Amino acid sequence: MGNYAIACGGTGGHICPGIAVAEELSARGHGCVLLVSGKKIDAAVMRKYGGLRHVPIRAKPPSKNPIKFFTFAASQLLAFIGCILLLKRERINCVIGMGGFTSIPAVFAAFVLGKSIIIHESNRIPGKSTRLLAHLADIIFLPPGISLGGKSLAKKTIHVAVPLRKEIYGMDRRTARENLQLQLNMPTVVVLGGSQGADALNLWAYSAFRDLNAHGIALCCVRGILAEKREIVIGKSSGGEDIANVFMPFCDDMRSLLNAADLIVCRAGAVTIAEAAALSIPMVLVPYPNAADGHQLANATHAASIGIATVVLQENISDLGKIVLKYFQKNPKGTCAAVVSERERSSAMEIAEYAERIIHE
Repeated sequence: MGNYAIACGGTGGHICPGIAVAEELSARGHGCVLLVSGKKIDAAVMRKYGGLRHVPIRAKPPSKNPIKFFTFAASQLLAFIGCILLLKRERINCVIGMGGFTSIPAVFAAFVLGKSIIIHESNRIPGKSTRLLAHLADIIFLPPGISLGGKSLAKKTIHVAVPLRKEIYGMDRRTARENLQLQLNMPTVVVLGGSQGADALNLWAYSAFRDLNAHGIALCCVRGILAEKREIVIGKSSGGEDIANVFMPFCDDMRSLLNAADLIVCRAGAVTIAEAAALSIPMVLVPYPNAADGHQLANATHAASIGIATVVLQENISDLGKIVLKYFQKNPKGTCAAVVSERERSSAMEIAEYAERIIHE
């Protein structure tokens, strides 16, 4: 049995695939420790996974600000030293970098110590850390159809989809809504801006819920981890029925949140797209316009090209309400009334799969 360190902190898009791989490794008897950042999102997510060992490291994200860049460089050096000590102490055989700034010190530490290195990238445009660290890796996992260029990197590349946590499967819609205290028997739109939240989507949700309610549609919006509290806002249907709309700061129960939705309006993070696709939940994607290297637009464009999502640019967010209502006019009972074609189901599984495939490779 091997001992693995999985560097995956910083965002939900890095930590969730890391958890999926860690759970599969642990189930097979391997030793496993997750290397996370000191950010609130990491602590919030890991509270749910008490059975997985995790260690915060001192790495901070990069910045173009000269002073903050110095802080980034200093933190990376301290994290590198910490990773050297951890890899020796834990007798780690292999480091798996899931992308992001926490992967950098862990992978360099593994390289210095002569450990095996695996890199995984979920996005359609590989991030800076992936491009930097790929040259040190023994294996590079990339999405289908994506390459880093060069024969040496191509020889090390294996194409796999986003590894998903098995927990998201197998929950009926009513149970999911009961868990989150949502409207039970009403089509529901879930608005999800990612672990950090999205001001543009939050503002749209607050402005749109009354119109949605008038058409008999409830709304649940996850505002982001920095929001203060859960809020219930009551709207009215056209027949005068009260409709409860839920605005919550953060949701660590993604299984219930996804399975409660008839339609998801969200950013275009690779993990969110993959989880919704695997559950055959329709999506309207609003890619974050300032995402590094435009990777969210690339993710969204790909999802739209294989028929599992509609894309609305943030500059056209005023059109979002019409698009949502048009979906429910075609599917008045929500997802239950929508027929997911075999092509769409097959396409969904191009971007989402169990972690076993990665472990097998």
